[in-house]
Amino acid sequence: MRRAAVVLLIWGLWLAVLTGVQAVFAPKLIQFAIPAVASAACVLVGLVVWALDIRQGQVDGPRLITDSSVATIALVVGVAVALIGAGFGLWLILIGVGIMALGLGGVVREQRERSRALRREGLR
Repeated sequence: MRRAAVVLLIWGLWLAVLTGVQAVFAPKLIQFAIPAVASAACVLVGLVVWALDIRQGQVDGPRLITDSSVATIALVVGVAVALIGAGFGLWLILIGVGIMALGLGGVVREQRERSRALRREGLR
């Protein structure tokens, strides 16, 4: 999880640098405020993840980590299609929601199977 915190912190700091550069060219406050808030949010979430990782400590022993997930891809594609549907109409939003539902069902199934496998192996 520490890698996730580092990625969020670096992204937030890079966004802050770009926001600073943009401040010179941004004629309106909103053009400066949007990336500044996004930068602050990334840094804040990165610090929270880092603190949670330190609190949790080191994990000894093997852990079960999924390599890939088609269900996650379906969930994200469903979200994207639903958002694109906002410009094209309700019919596309409903298709996106259907894809999202299939993806969410697959993610739930994967997590349940992961829990069963961990109990069987006595892993975390």
